[in-house]
Amino acid sequence: MKLKRLSDSELRMNQQAATIAASVLCQPVEAATRCEQPTTTATQMYASGGGDVSWKRVPNGTGLPKSFVLAVTRSHVHALEDKHHRDDLVAGQVLKSWDRAGLRAQTGSDAMKADGAVPDDRQVLILWVPIDADSNRYAQELARQRAASGGRIPGVPQGFLVARDAPSQRVIDALAAAEVGRAAGGGPNIKIGAGANITIGGQRLQDMIAQAAAAAAVTPAAFTPPQPSAAQRLQELETLRATGAIAESEYTAKRQQIISEI
Repeated sequence: MKLKRLSDSELRMNQQAATIAASVLCQPVEAATRCEQPTTTATQMYASGGGDVSWKRVPNGTGLPKSFVLAVTRSHVHALEDKHHRDDLVAGQVLKSWDRAGLRAQTGSDAMKADGAVPDDRQVLILWVPIDADSNRYAQELARQRAASGGRIPGVPQGFLVARDAPSQRVIDALAAAEVGRAAGGGPNIKIGAGANITIGGQRLQDMIAQAAAAAAVTPAAFTPPQPSAAQRLQELETLRATGAIAESEYTAKRQQIISEI
């Protein structure tokens, strides 16, 4: 379903977000904006009788509503209730809080807007959301295995939408600053371009994040995960497609390959 353009009142609520978030969290807020999920469900595919593949809609694993307020403080990133009174944003509950130092973020590519589903007044923000009780059972099992082996527990990439306005850009810049802080130990050659366009040693930070996330998922340290089922591989493929990590042609070819192996 194609999203409508943001209204003047919605853009005004973005301007109010940092002040409202500070009143809820009782601490300074560096940046805040309203954030949307294109959908709160995901497609789960599984092998059925006769070699066919079936699918069903399941929660997408974020545990978050269709819209919420994303707020960045010195040490954490918070998801707050998107609560309104008439056309103003008002204080709501804290839905989730994540350690800022461990939360990876990346802006989406232009290819993710190519189908026209994302209005030109929005931009895609991908967050590697920490695995918790709302995550799917495959992610939770991976987290248990990583914890048992002493390895790093990866986040799950989830795609969100934020406006193309000043409050949203401040959130992106704040999240990018955290990425720079993590990368700074690897060398001083860090350059910050316009917005969140960051390069380290000539390589885009967004690309480094995506590569690191892919490597962590494929080659975990200290343990060997069980061979994923066809249903798991199809679900992972859907996630990669939804977050723009692979092109549509790559998705189609890989999906056909997995189905042919069932």
